[in-house]
Amino acid sequence: MSEPVQARSSDRSPGRRFFRSLNEFITQEKRVLRCPDQGPDQQRHTVYRSAFNKVIGQATTYKKLLMTIKSEYDDTIRELTRRQDEAEVSHQVVASSASHLTTLLTCRRRATQLRDRICVLKRDTAELQEELQRRRASTGQSVWIPGLTVAESEDPAALDRHLDVLEEQREALLHGKTRWVPLEVKHKMDAELQAAQSRRDQLSSENKHLRVRDWR
Repeated sequence: MSEPVQARSSDRSPGRRFFRSLNEFITQEKRVLRCPDQGPDQQRHTVYRSAFNKVIGQATTYKKLLMTIKSEYDDTIRELTRRQDEAEVSHQVVASSASHLTTLLTCRRRATQLRDRICVLKRDTAELQEELQRRRASTGQSVWIPGLTVAESEDPAALDRHLDVLEEQREALLHGKTRWVPLEVKHKMDAELQAAQSRRDQLSSENKHLRVRDWR
């Protein structure tokens, strides 16, 4: 039932009044409820359902038949409504799943980026710790070079000069150019010479390493 019922001219006067009243009821209810003119609408179905009840209440001979038709009509409307609700729920589930998938992919991509960043930080930290340990070892070793300050122990030129002096003293001892000295003095000078050579070689290696790193 989609349009107001039109009374036929052959109906009796009470019938015409009933259908006129029924048409007015349908028009007024649709206006009050602001039912759309086209498309499925639950409120419009409610209006025509009420109108159908009025027709059944007015009928006598075909009352049972009209009640059966109305029951099937209501069942059909309920089934269509149920399917529409299921379709809307399915659409929401699909949209939600797509949103969750996008969020999951974003989280995985971010997790991969964080893991890569952590690896870089670990590598940089290891290099810094290695450099710090090397500098600490260098600082600790420079204290054991007699005759030089800590600053001079870090200066390759000062180490070269000190090494030359030690080598001259050692050569003088070996060739008897100086007066006799105790054996422990010779051992001490040998130790100083080895320490100075080791320190110079270490600084030279560090300078090469720094130049290569700066070049990169």
